[in-house]
Amino acid sequence: MIKSKSIALPIVILAVFSILIILGAVFAFVSLDNGELGIWNYNAFPTRIKLGLDLSGGAYAVYQVDKENLPESMTDGENDEQEIEMAIEGTRASLESLLFNKGYTEAQVSVYGETIRVEVPDIDDPERIFELIGRPSSLEFKEYTDSETVNDTLMTGDEIAETGVTYNSETGYYEVALKFTSTGSDKFAQITSDLTGKYLGIYINGEYVMHATVSEAISGGQCSISGNYSYDDAYELAVQIQAGSFPLQLNMIESSTLTATLGDSAIRAGVIAGLVGLLLIIIYLVAIYRLMGVAASIALMYYTLTYVFFLSVFPWVQLTLSGIAGILLSMGMAVDANVIIFERVKEEYAKGKSMKASVSEGFKRSLGAIIDGNVTTIIGAVVLMLVGASTIKGFGITLLIGIVLSLITSLLITRIILKAIMAFHSEKHASYYALKRKYDEETEDEKKIEVSSAAEGGATV
Repeated sequence: MIKSKSIALPIVILAVFSILIILGAVFAFVSLDNGELGIWNYNAFPTRIKLGLDLSGGAYAVYQVDKENLPESMTDGENDEQEIEMAIEGTRASLESLLFNKGYTEAQVSVYGETIRVEVPDIDDPERIFELIGRPSSLEFKEYTDSETVNDTLMTGDEIAETGVTYNSETGYYEVALKFTSTGSDKFAQITSDLTGKYLGIYINGEYVMHATVSEAISGGQCSISGNYSYDDAYELAVQIQAGSFPLQLNMIESSTLTATLGDSAIRAGVIAGLVGLLLIIIYLVAIYRLMGVAASIALMYYTLTYVFFLSVFPWVQLTLSGIAGILLSMGMAVDANVIIFERVKEEYAKGKSMKASVSEGFKRSLGAIIDGNVTTIIGAVVLMLVGASTIKGFGITLLIGIVLSLITSLLITRIILKAIMAFHSEKHASYYALKRKYDEETEDEKKIEVSSAAEGGATV
């Protein structure tokens, strides 16, 4: 007999997950933008997922290398063309890194001779970022004494690897974060060591921007520029600084909009494919594993809604057709983990263990196989993000998010829900979970043989 106290917690657990799934579905499909929430307007979170070039279109710009302002090292008459080609490739790589760090993970940067074409998807103000990229900018670090004194340049933007915008919760303002190259890190550490207790000034295009007191040597290869900046101010300064680290100066000669190559039809097809696949997976799980399949289906619905929510809030996600493929693949791997677990549970129960002991041992035995399989996939996704082309990075990002969430869902959420459902049943209800003992199967086989023998002998069964 099941006591009411023993099922109080399972009821609460199942109720909580049911409420979360219902609320998640509501927030995923319902938008409130007509004053229903008073001063609030709410858009369903899937609509906030940024889309790539093939799904939403975007804008492009073409830049011409400014050959009249080449560095002196490229105009000495020796291997000039080769040096220019290498500098163009370096500029392309810097542009791609700049756009990726700003959240445009699906931006494409291509080189055509002495021109560079930049394509940015799903962007609100393309002219602004294109103008900033093409605006010549030189960054210099100098010792600051007073506004009229011009000191020697201690360091330039060539030693800067990345820039970004961060928020300082203590001051309430945004800052520009700088990350230096390996040589730049050593140089900056030496400069800050020499100027401890003095002022270090920052100049862009020869104009004073700000200065800061050097309190100690900065050896971590990173620093931040603060100045009571709004996000737009910090963002513009970060782009200018990054542009100042390009090997070449660029002049924008053309810009226009791009139409989506796939568009809404591909999005609808992807959503339909995902929903149909999810439905078929749920039917399969319930048909094969019964109540264990029900537990996995509830966890899978929770996983799907959580997955879509993370895609809408992560700044690096720009969904493309390859990204949709990453979503569907990670959903399949989430189900694969459940199948491994349930088969282990069935094996343990067949050996004679109780249902609860079989579940605990089944999760424990499947842990290594699941982690090994998923960790290798995570490594592959990280490699795609780091060294893959822009269209491949989107696949790697969606796959990585999905795999991490699937690990949590299969190993934790499914187990919690399954144990909550099992609290309502005893050992005699093992068939509800598609669990059988070995001797039960042998007894059934013996009965079949007896029935067959009796039928051959003319007996009536």
